[in-house]
Amino acid sequence: MVVPDDVATWLKIIGAVSSALGSILLAWRVKEILKWVVNGLVAHEHSLQQVRLRLDNQQQTGPMVEGVTKHLLDIESRLGVALLTAGFILLALGMLSTAVSFFFSPTVTNL
Repeated sequence: MVVPDDVATWLKIIGAVSSALGSILLAWRVKEILKWVVNGLVAHEHSLQQVRLRLDNQQQTGPMVEGVTKHLLDIESRLGVALLTAGFILLALGMLSTAVSFFFSPTVTNL
């Protein structure tokens, strides 16, 4: 394995790794956010179904779901925001590192 000895190559490597990590982190956060949105919608629809049954003077078939918003806000207010921010920072650092690497690249002359 050959280890690069120039700054431009190292900046490109750092840029690629940072961009990849940032993208993975953001994709994971979006997946988790969408999972909670789906869970919230399912709970909401289930609760509406139970309300309709009660309004029609029928027996409820399940419990009313409460507290989904509280759990979502608890999760998103702590780790979620930090991970989302870290993902954007890594993505930005990766792009900036790659851009800066071009200032360290040897200039190519036209022949």
